[in-house]
Amino acid sequence: MKVWIDISNAPHAHFFKGIIRELEKRGYEVLVTTRKFDGLTGILDMLGIDYYVVGKHGGSTLEGKLVASVERQQKLASLIIEEKPDLALYKHSVEAPRVAFGLGIPSIGFVDNETAVAQNKLMLPLTSRIIHPEAIDKYDLMRSGADANTLRPIKGFAELAHIYHFTPSKEPLKELDLEKHDYIVMRPEPIKANYFNGDAERSVLERILPMLPDMPIVLFPRTESQRRRFEHFENVIMPDKPMDSLSLLYYARLMIGAGGTMNREAIALGTPTISTYPGKTLAVTRWMVKMGVKFYSTEALAVAKKAYEFLRRNGKFRSYIQYSVSRLENPIDIILDEIEVYEEYGRFQEVKEAAPSHF
Repeated sequence: MKVWIDISNAPHAHFFKGIIRELEKRGYEVLVTTRKFDGLTGILDMLGIDYYVVGKHGGSTLEGKLVASVERQQKLASLIIEEKPDLALYKHSVEAPRVAFGLGIPSIGFVDNETAVAQNKLMLPLTSRIIHPEAIDKYDLMRSGADANTLRPIKGFAELAHIYHFTPSKEPLKELDLEKHDYIVMRPEPIKANYFNGDAERSVLERILPMLPDMPIVLFPRTESQRRRFEHFENVIMPDKPMDSLSLLYYARLMIGAGGTMNREAIALGTPTISTYPGKTLAVTRWMVKMGVKFYSTEALAVAKKAYEFLRRNGKFRSYIQYSVSRLENPIDIILDEIEVYEEYGRFQEVKEAAPSHF
């Protein structure tokens, strides 16, 4: 059985790396496609994943996104017609669902951002099985075109897949001259994302940085304009090539992020985390705040105060985060289960209504 996996964004490489290894270990043939975007091919190279580069990201304008997406869809269709996979797998891709549906290929999609409405409307109606964190109200997904019968909620979040069989390495610490648990990691806003509606010219992190303790800050900019914005901070280190960011998060004392993925990766690893995303908060974020494993604010003073608190009670809070995360489901287990059932029976599992949970 051949499984086609479309990796269209940098975090998705970490989401799918464990699935790819497990599928290959179990004898499946795996076809990976990707696109030119945000150092994505460099990350795949670092992870040792073979891939086809098909198309590129269209930039921040609607016109650019549309043209790039249409061109990529056509190129993907040509490749997939030739390769003839039996099943498609993706996370928030907009081209793969259309190609798979058009060619009659069953598909499994993972969705964890209910606010990306435009993207979801292009993906959800065409996906055979939709796996999502149960923190997301299924009606939010149905409003974007999902069929209720295709939805499978899980008691977990996407980034648990990122740390599947993860072993931390101290090599990136040596490379950046850092000591473990003696630095902070930061990530600015996803200004190129179609769902972002904040200020692309200024980051909330710029107001927070001067209030933090005098310790190294490892900051991962998304664009050159963001890199220039933080260059004048003397204690800020900005890697200029793909790095083992999971290990950096694991050994960090604190994570402060205006995005989403690295925040949730940090929590999956047990690292105290503060979210400063300046837009509508995701259902997963609200759930994490309610569970007590994440703090959220866009007010610089409130973030600074919480940062000092987290730095002070670091070990105790880490233990609580690790305990809370250990009770959750890993998306990899769920996806592999769905694939095995489909291979055996030629259809996906019947979905039962999930009972309310209080984990």
